[in-house]
Amino acid sequence: MSARNTVLDCLIKVLEEKKPLHIVLKEALDKTETKEDRKFISRLVRGCVERALTLDGIINRYSKVKADKQKQVIRNILREGIYQILFMDSVTDFAACDESVKLAGKRGFKNLAGFVNGNLRNICREKDSILSDIERAGLSYKYSVPEPVLKEFTGSFGKEESREAFDYFFSDTGVSYRINVSKSEPQDLYKKLDDSFKDTKEIFKKNRYLDCCFTLKGAGTPDDMEEFKDGIIVVQDFSSVLTGYVADSCCKSKKGNVLDLCAAPGGKSLHMADQGYRVTACDISEAKCSLIKEAADRCGFKDIDIRVNDASLYNEGFKEAFDIVLCDLPCSGLGIIGKKPDIKYNVTEEKITELSGLQREILKNAVKYVKPGGILIYSTCTLTGRENTDNYSFLINECGMRKIPVKDHLPEGIVPYGADDGYIVIRPGQYESDGFFISCCKK
Repeated sequence: MSARNTVLDCLIKVLEEKKPLHIVLKEALDKTETKEDRKFISRLVRGCVERALTLDGIINRYSKVKADKQKQVIRNILREGIYQILFMDSVTDFAACDESVKLAGKRGFKNLAGFVNGNLRNICREKDSILSDIERAGLSYKYSVPEPVLKEFTGSFGKEESREAFDYFFSDTGVSYRINVSKSEPQDLYKKLDDSFKDTKEIFKKNRYLDCCFTLKGAGTPDDMEEFKDGIIVVQDFSSVLTGYVADSCCKSKKGNVLDLCAAPGGKSLHMADQGYRVTACDISEAKCSLIKEAADRCGFKDIDIRVNDASLYNEGFKEAFDIVLCDLPCSGLGIIGKKPDIKYNVTEEKITELSGLQREILKNAVKYVKPGGILIYSTCTLTGRENTDNYSFLINECGMRKIPVKDHLPEGIVPYGADDGYIVIRPGQYESDGFFISCCKK
């Protein structure tokens, strides 16, 4: 009962109060004692958030009271009950129904226990038909994607490749890591991992394009790994690592000064430091900067200069001081829906417009921080033209920057979904990685 009660609290915070899933879930798991409960809570919360629109569609099909007219507690009890029935083989139909009824009573809704029980038992009887209907449904219903988000994807990639991206978001991708090559030779670590996982090699997979990247599935959390605790590896998606690779490849002043303007939690800053650059890492608050410091201390990069700085405000002390300025800016995040599925429910035209404007304010300042002959890397983990190509055009046409052909600075074998003289687009799942936009220009 307690685990499902925790799930209910999480769903209300995320789906009703619009609090960030990753923060809500971390807080809940930190308070959960057993590994089994943590695994159950994580699976059920993430699953219900991933499929919230689909679950509400099922509620609307079987309930006389539509989902949006129900009390928050009941709506979310039904969501988690339906998810267990349809998508969790480890939970019996009886347990899913019975525990949901008990949960309604525990939360003060004994009068609605029969309503919960009746709806869930009807769904149990027809679950094969429901699952078949989901598989045959359109992209929005099948993958629980709001229409505005679906429009962005299909406009960028077309229907079939959007389907592939949504399949990737739903898949178990494991955890992506980058090796700090200043701490360990990749092949030495891979031999150790091969020995550790020799009976379950599917759990460990080396990246085909960069020796320093790999993924692990089913190996617990990063904190469970000694290599992570010792700062030999960091959690970082391949697309994000590719940004640092491009920056290093494009820069003429090797091992020069790097400014990472919106650096938290610090992955790109650590990567540049690992490649031998002198890094200044900034973010808007002490809390965010503490995340960077924690990562830098764990990895032993004591020379990273970490500063609280509002990137939207001009900093005279940074004027023309850096060989590379990294701008991985706040964005709508449509490329990382697999990691943060709540993102897709909170994207609006107004928010995209607001973010695009903020990005331009930051970019206007960032241009001034680049040394003559230096480079600016502008990247996002989203897919909208206003946040990506439009703002890159702004850098070239209105800020006087010159294009650098990013496609000439990629690892062998990488053929991005979209590319121009100065940018590339990585479709979600294209390289078993997040969707990403990376652009480069020179002062």
